[in-house]
Amino acid sequence: MNKTRIFYAVQVSNFTNTDIGPMWLLRNDACTNIAVGIISSLLEKRDDYEFLIKLPFEDDCLDVDNLYEFFDSKYHDRISFMREHIPISPITSRYAFDMNHYESIKYQFDDIDVMINDENTLTKNWNAFFQSIGKNVPIMSTNYFLDSPIANKVDKRVRYYERQMESFMNSDIAIFQCEAGMNEALEAYDVMFKSRDNISKTSVWGVGCHAQEIMDNHTEDSFDTPTIYFGNRISDTANRYTNYDSFAESIGRLSEITDLEFDAVMLNPTRKCTEEQLEEINDLSRGHVNVLSNNESFTRKNYLEFINRAHISCNLFVTEVHGGVTHCEAMLAKNVLVVPNVNNYKTKFDKIKDGVYPFLVGVDKDKTHKPDIEQIAQCLKIALETFYEDRKEFDRLGEVCFGLGYAYESYEMASHRIQNDIDSLTIKNIETII
Repeated sequence: MNKTRIFYAVQVSNFTNTDIGPMWLLRNDACTNIAVGIISSLLEKRDDYEFLIKLPFEDDCLDVDNLYEFFDSKYHDRISFMREHIPISPITSRYAFDMNHYESIKYQFDDIDVMINDENTLTKNWNAFFQSIGKNVPIMSTNYFLDSPIANKVDKRVRYYERQMESFMNSDIAIFQCEAGMNEALEAYDVMFKSRDNISKTSVWGVGCHAQEIMDNHTEDSFDTPTIYFGNRISDTANRYTNYDSFAESIGRLSEITDLEFDAVMLNPTRKCTEEQLEEINDLSRGHVNVLSNNESFTRKNYLEFINRAHISCNLFVTEVHGGVTHCEAMLAKNVLVVPNVNNYKTKFDKIKDGVYPFLVGVDKDKTHKPDIEQIAQCLKIALETFYEDRKEFDRLGEVCFGLGYAYESYEMASHRIQNDIDSLTIKNIETII
């Protein structure tokens, strides 16, 4: 059997500060989890696939002792790792490329057939390197996030926008996580270029999370009190793009308009919440939000168990078009979602065949670019009332979320599209295999 060897460079960004300095948090890193899910799904379906995976050294990570732990042991003989000391920063890591280092280990690329490049700010660098060692390696650059002048998320002097637009032209296939993400990316591309003719090919994979991982933790043992949670970062960067403050304020407002019992939790995945942020969250929520402590251990297993026992997930991205991996995981956990009626959230919920999903909220796109606090609170109130008064309907809505999540965000459903793209770029597997 001819083997197809795939090089997957993972863009890591999730880190925390420790007494000995910053360290990577890979288990809660969205791109790492996407990579693990994609690779696992492809290895399950294709005996002819092998992977070389670029990730940080274990010594630079706080939450993993051996990178092989990410994968089922049955895959270990078909994966290997290219470990690297990557600058522990979501900004400088996106510009770090040591040509001399790669030249010194160029033998690792001898049998590489195709690259999945998650480091889309470095696509041209990878092309230059492959040419320098006399290799023609087709590149599929993924675009799981977008920094553009439309959203204006990062300081202009260090923004990733120009590099990402350049990546579209330097990839054999430009890969997008969702349809809404592709549309925004091409709109951003038009700001910089007059024609899209230089983009070779685009593809929408529809990847959000590994459905089976979530489903393995399904349980009937839900929390006794209906639990509302916010799974994204508590971050003040990019105009508080996760809108954690909107969640806290909405919970405060909810506490004023309902007497129904509920718990509200912020998972604080990066463990970097400051005292000032904690104080503001407490004030905005009127003391009704529990923020998991920076010092509290909360493993991936803990997270999966939590979301499967929780009831309502509040995901509030507006400028991050995909809407975050946590909302996909929430859907697969059969949570009822409260989300803004924009971007990928809207695209998915518009696909409901019968009826209208009742928990979509408006956004002030002209002024604040923030989700409507009053609407969030009202949706949460109605969701709680449905939980207490019509549990069958509440559970049905959770099943609706699950169905949409599996169809449009699971690696299981995306894997055939990914296989087709890989096989279209590899000479030895010119036939499409499903």
